[in-house]
Amino acid sequence: MESSRKSLPKTPTDWLNQVLLGDCKQVMETLPSSFVDLVYLDPPFLTQKKHKLTNRERSKTFSFSDLWNSHSEYAEFLYERILLCKRLLKPTGSLYFHCDKNAIHIVRAVLD
Repeated sequence: MESSRKSLPKTPTDWLNQVLLGDCKQVMETLPSSFVDLVYLDPPFLTQKKHKLTNRERSKTFSFSDLWNSHSEYAEFLYERILLCKRLLKPTGSLYFHCDKNAIHIVRAVLD
């Protein structure tokens, strides 16, 4: 499902069991508050590389840039998304954050 406003579900029950495609920040901005039980974040890992992958058939190529001007820029990127996650989570909800050694110190500071 694309993340354009006109294609988003209209009522809370329409959101159930949906996979939404798009920038998570833009998609989360359209969701109601205190709505989800679980958020799983798998952000870029601050590798300072451009990544490129192909599917098994080598018919499609996927790429993304993990280049940042500074640690502050990366932290701001995370902070904006974590604030949205916090708004979306139910009081009993959980946040799982996937990261590695490259950025764990930044992630920890932002989460704290």
